[in-house]
Amino acid sequence: MKLDLNFTFLELGDVTSRNLEFSHGDDVWVSYGEETITETNLLEITRRHPRVAKIFTFPKGLEAINGADWEWHIVGSLWTLRMRVQAKRVQRNGVLKVKHTVRSSGEDQRDLLIAGARADRMKPVYCIYCTEPQRKIWAQEPAMPGFRAFQTGCLLASAQDVPGTTVGLGEIEKKCRPWHYLFAPEVQIQKAVEANLVDGEKDVQYISIRRPHKALVPDYEMAKASAASGWHAPAADDLNGNTKREFDWTGVQKTTGEDLARLGTGSGAGSEIAQYDGERLRRVGVRRMMVLDVRGDRGAGARH
Repeated sequence: MKLDLNFTFLELGDVTSRNLEFSHGDDVWVSYGEETITETNLLEITRRHPRVAKIFTFPKGLEAINGADWEWHIVGSLWTLRMRVQAKRVQRNGVLKVKHTVRSSGEDQRDLLIAGARADRMKPVYCIYCTEPQRKIWAQEPAMPGFRAFQTGCLLASAQDVPGTTVGLGEIEKKCRPWHYLFAPEVQIQKAVEANLVDGEKDVQYISIRRPHKALVPDYEMAKASAASGWHAPAADDLNGNTKREFDWTGVQKTTGEDLARLGTGSGAGSEIAQYDGERLRRVGVRRMMVLDVRGDRGAGARH
């Protein structure tokens, strides 16, 4: 299950990068903004993993007064990582505009994101959408013969590592990590597609995964991981208590009955917890919540 999720987040990061770059073309007149990217990705995660991914949306009201676009809960058997996430897109001209004043309150969005997450014992996170030409550290590397490497178009960074004065990805890229690291940290995955056009058969996809052992991970992948000095988020195995890896405990709490109820597997599951979350998130202006079940191998297969 964790590998299935890892593939999904790899693929969505790749698609986000390629689509965003395509939207920057001189002959393409389509806006590909943060809200569109966020909703498309959340929808696709839920479509592929209906047994382990739950998404909740609430009526649009005031602009978020806590500076977040969505709330994200990753539920492990022992621990749950709770995040408040603000999406930012690197613009066509390379500008990454972090500073933003919330109209409803006149306050700084970043300050609200950090303060709101701290008040609710969550991790404040930026999810940065970017294109291949805009990245240096997390640039696509040459693949093995017959394989295609993924582009990492969705980068996560701790909000504390992203100054309000940031105007370019290069200023903070060392503090970022691809979002698939939440499921398999420091893993190289490459994909090959074999097309049999003569017989008219559909493409067959082959996935190759390399675990984070020094002997198996290419030098450039280890160099990237070493160069990235930012947020060391817990991965799925950490939340299940299967590792002794050091990670940032901010936003990590014991998995509770409420967490299980959100997944539809615990006591009180269903309308009661949904109503509670709806009221809670409306108070702070958050419209979306994603909950992922990464406990063991529950809900193994992805739906494509």
